[in-house]
Amino acid sequence: MGTTASIHVNDDVSTDDFVEIVRIAHTELQRLESMFTVFQPDSEISRINAGTLHHLDASAEVIEVLDHCAWLEQASHGAFSIRRARTSTDINPSGFVKGWAGERTSDLLRAHGLQHFYVGIGGDYALTGGLTENEPWRIGIVDPRDATQLVGTVDAVSGAIATSGTAERGEHIWDPRTGAPATSFLSVTVVGPQLMWADAYATTVFVLGEEGLDWLRQFPNYNALPVRVND
Repeated sequence: MGTTASIHVNDDVSTDDFVEIVRIAHTELQRLESMFTVFQPDSEISRINAGTLHHLDASAEVIEVLDHCAWLEQASHGAFSIRRARTSTDINPSGFVKGWAGERTSDLLRAHGLQHFYVGIGGDYALTGGLTENEPWRIGIVDPRDATQLVGTVDAVSGAIATSGTAERGEHIWDPRTGAPATSFLSVTVVGPQLMWADAYATTVFVLGEEGLDWLRQFPNYNALPVRVND
């Protein structure tokens, strides 16, 4: 997915158990990567783009992601899209898959009995159980103008924190409605119950600009912290 993943576990587990936890997470992320990457010709997304696989014949997981993306494109009036421009026929759902894969991996680790952990993918976090039963996770939000500084912190027991912006990769978020970079914000952080939606909403708000903050209010329990160009 073009980024790094990390796991922080605060349960009482042995070194061997932790190694197994990492193996489970790595295997799942690699499996999902092999399905969705556009950089390998045999992935399902690449085969859909090549016309050798109809999207309705894809795996259930690919169909699920494409359905979510189609709904969000409609809900955002095109501000979120798996096509870089309206005229493009190729699809790339990586803007949704990163958060979705983090959410699935977090669910998998909970099913293996973990109670206090988080999964981080590219600076986005799926949080479970707090650092302890009495202490929430505290996640810093990096200042996109100076990576050594924070613009704020978020305390949460469980849920998700996702940031879209220019800090790591410069202007890489495009407005699919115009084909031009989105420039209203330097970053947008969204906090909410699920990483797949927090991540996708952060990207959508970033593209929509100021009107995106009002757009997000229709989704209960999701809140945004933007860093504006002139802040």
